[in-house]
Amino acid sequence: MLEVRRSFLLGFFLLLLALAPSGFAQLTSGTITGVVTDDSGAAVANATVTVTSVQTGGSRSAQTNSEGSFSFPELNPGMYNVSVTKQGFKKVQEKNVELHVSDITNVPIKMPVGGVQETVVVEATAVQVETQTGTVGNVVDGQEVRELPMNGRNFVQLTTLMPGAAVAEGFDPKNKGLLSSVDISFSGAAANGNQWLVDGANNNDVGSQHTILIYPSIDAIEEFKILRNSYGPEFGGAGGSQVNIVTRGGGNDFHGSVYYFGRNDVLNAKNELLGPNDHKQLLRRNDYGYNIGGPIKKDKIFFFWSEEWNKEKRARVRANQVPTALMRTGDFSELMPNPATGFAGCPNQVPKDPRTGNPFTNAKFGPGDLSAAGAAFISRAWQPNSSSSASDGAVSFAVAMGADIGFNIFREFLPSLKRHRKE
Repeated sequence: MLEVRRSFLLGFFLLLLALAPSGFAQLTSGTITGVVTDDSGAAVANATVTVTSVQTGGSRSAQTNSEGSFSFPELNPGMYNVSVTKQGFKKVQEKNVELHVSDITNVPIKMPVGGVQETVVVEATAVQVETQTGTVGNVVDGQEVRELPMNGRNFVQLTTLMPGAAVAEGFDPKNKGLLSSVDISFSGAAANGNQWLVDGANNNDVGSQHTILIYPSIDAIEEFKILRNSYGPEFGGAGGSQVNIVTRGGGNDFHGSVYYFGRNDVLNAKNELLGPNDHKQLLRRNDYGYNIGGPIKKDKIFFFWSEEWNKEKRARVRANQVPTALMRTGDFSELMPNPATGFAGCPNQVPKDPRTGNPFTNAKFGPGDLSAAGAAFISRAWQPNSSSSASDGAVSFAVAMGADIGFNIFREFLPSLKRHRKE
């Protein structure tokens, strides 16, 4: 039995490794491109360009073509250093080039004449404008996902901060799984017409198109990008926006965390609908989990594992209209106008005599009008335990029930195995 488990785990991780640079690469990666020129603006051909990941230390190299152009597709999102060398020119290093998912980042390089042993270091600009495509989109990076306060630790709440986002009536950013709803309209498109992707895979619940299947822990998200308009043909499956989530991968150092977030009704105020003798509405919310990542083979293969539990027990206070003590006897005179209090009355709510079709005299049932079956039925109704007066003197009676208790457990684990791609 132990051998079977070992064989299964080995096969599972080998499958992950085989799929790491799969056909989803264009959806989960970015491209660094550029042109190398000299001081006069002429193209520099056959220069050696190397991009190095700041996180993993992995590097890729290529030669510029006759027009001085270079391109490095299928790079994982992150920070990169770009260096260019050629005999007769100084070495140029462009540091901290930020690459996001599905971006084409242009890095123009100007090489001054000089010795190779001399180095020119250039810091990349903080904001890099997308000039290669007409895509309209916004990126939320992992630090923002992890540090911005979110009720229920659900990343979906951050999508509402995008320009042109409008939530539908059933939108639920707190719950997860089938209890939730991600009906958001971007730029006027249908609220259920968006494509949600996790590492390039379709994450939509295709049965309803109103929710998604996997809610990655916010500690497991590297970044996500919302493509709102004019995106490329590699994205399809929906006529609205593309919400592209990329999960974290490990690096050359081991990192991990353990966390707990909780909510308890001890710290909450009592619902105003509850009476003095009613129990406070129950709330027990516990979110906890862990993650760990690191190298399997330095500069080559990395892993990241995340697991999170969301447990909630909640009582919802509901208010319903119930008959008063007088109404239980067939006396509905409380619904009639009352000049003393200024109450205008609710004559349309006074029951009508089914025999005549007219309201009962003085809004009261006659002798024998209340049947034994009716009296037995009305006796089972809740007694009013709260009342409120309107500005016009009207009095409404309600019963607040705290017995509606929901219990929800949501568990998500997310393994990730990534390898550095060599040219």
